Amino acid sequence: MTEMPHIPPGASAEQARALLVAAGWREVGTGDWSWALADPHDRLAARVTPFDPAYRLHAQACLEGPANRWLPRVEAILPLRRDGYVTLMERLYPAPEAQAQAFCAALGIGNDSGYDIPHVDGFDQADADLELLRERIRALIAQGAQRFKLWGGSDIRPGNLMADAQGRLKVVDPIFLRGPLLVAAIAQGERGQLTDFSREQLEDFLTIPAFKPGPETDELRRNLADLLAPTAPPESA
Repeated sequence: MTEMPHIPPGASAEQARALLVAAGWREVGTGDWSWALADPHDRLAARVTPFDPAYRLHAQACLEGPANRWLPRVEAILPLRRDGYVTLMERLYPAPEAQAQAFCAALGIGNDSGYDIPHVDGFDQADADLELLRERIRALIAQGAQRFKLWGGSDIRPGNLMADAQGRLKVVDPIFLRGPLLVAAIAQGERGQLTDFSREQLEDFLTIPAFKPGPETDELRRNLADLLAPTAPPESA
């Protein structure tokens, strides 16, 4: 059996990673928003993030919705401090590029993050689950657009597909929040663009893997502290 350590709900993402590593899990990937660790038997993966509201929508839909052959099996979403969480899911691997391209073309949902999906023929596995997946992703895109000012939309592209141990394709990260615009709003003091999130959420945003230790990240943290500092009430006459 896979040894899954107890991760307290108040743990930080860093503490969650440390608990997993101590239990024998190993890091197998790092993205902009999260770290991925695999269990010692390569049966499960844990995606750890201090803040990623877009992926949370997707993971929650995978956990609560009906099974779909094109979606990964999500076992649980474990809460961490504030809005951080661990997504416990089946272990996945890089997908063959040609298969992933053909799948994206067959799915027929455009990309909003700057990737041009090539018009590739040869996908012969279209089925009812593909139709249902198309509907679910479009529903998630609409949901995100209603909730977030800096919503991105679809991030369907080959790099966001993986494969299970049997080589079956899985859509792992189909929607996104515009992180660079969130960074720009913090850097330029555009407080109105940040109202979807609390100060604590934005502080946690600045701890995702995309932000390396150094002067640039330190300056963003100072800008955020100044931007969201409490305003003193005016003195009475």
